[in-house]
Amino acid sequence: MDLAIDGGQTGLRIGLAESGRIREIRELPGLSYAEGSPAEAVLERIGTGWGPLGTVCLGLTTILDDPGKLAGRLLSMARRVLITTDVVTSHAGAFAGGEGVVLAAGTGAIALGVGDGIRQVDGWGYLYGDAGSGFWIGRRGLDAAFRGFDGRAEPGPLTERAQAVFGDLAGLPERLYLAPDAVARIARFAVHVLELAGDPGRVVEPVGDSGRVVEGAGDPGRVVEGVGDSGRVVEGVGDSGRVVEPVGDRSRPDPTARAIAEEAARELAGTVAAAARCFTKEAAAVPVAWTGRLLRDPGLRAGFEAELARLLPQATLRPPAGDSLAGAALLAASMEPSRYQSMIRTAER
Repeated sequence: MDLAIDGGQTGLRIGLAESGRIREIRELPGLSYAEGSPAEAVLERIGTGWGPLGTVCLGLTTILDDPGKLAGRLLSMARRVLITTDVVTSHAGAFAGGEGVVLAAGTGAIALGVGDGIRQVDGWGYLYGDAGSGFWIGRRGLDAAFRGFDGRAEPGPLTERAQAVFGDLAGLPERLYLAPDAVARIARFAVHVLELAGDPGRVVEPVGDSGRVVEGAGDPGRVVEGVGDSGRVVEGVGDSGRVVEPVGDRSRPDPTARAIAEEAARELAGTVAAAARCFTKEAAAVPVAWTGRLLRDPGLRAGFEAELARLLPQATLRPPAGDSLAGAALLAASMEPSRYQSMIRTAER
């Protein structure tokens, strides 16, 4: 049996694997830059009692202070230890070891292209990298919120939402700057920024003083009808429609949030396009896959796909064959990590 580990800032997953297939998964808190020794934090989460193992493969976003110590401790329970970044395990999972470009977009953002060569782009962390990531979006959303709170700009939906999520904004620095999970908490605010940004596929049509939003093209879709300040969503047409949810002001996207989302989409597409330079020859098609929660947002994903088509017309988007944890399991089952060898630290006993 092998142990596959996918360690990010928002969460850490451990998978017990056999012959490259995950059999059991445990989910644990993520890794924080402010937690002290990252190596110790990883060891604490893995724990003991796994029994004799063949290989432990770790795909981590965190920069390790002592990878040798981590490997040495893990060799007490396994014959071999592979330590790499989560983008390597994401690529291995997405393409099952084949060629292509993978974008791992969650709290951070990084791309890895494997073709005629290997090219990693971004993943430089929250201080000066991870463009378009969850933290990047959340941080810009909070910047806009505080501008409204201070009076440097007109207060808008982002200021209101930040107050609803974080409470009194005047006291937020004391609570957030000292928090060990500050990066993850700011990244989680990205969900609210993207919600306020709305979906560019929604068409707003004025109807009296309230307006309506028609979602979906080429089918009856969903019609959002304004009713006072609450609104309602009616699905279907004729007499068969039904009210399914309140919408309030969500039918009117916030321009500031929309601008943040659009810029994030451009940044993520630019990261992928740069990683695609690993294909030195003129490629007829460049396989591209993405992993992580961020691009599950339909509006952000639509913007990313449109910008990628502009920057890299030969890109062919495809669903990943597996995620980062699956990739770690595949690498653990491989005797030689082949094309990823230069990006993996290996220890054996």
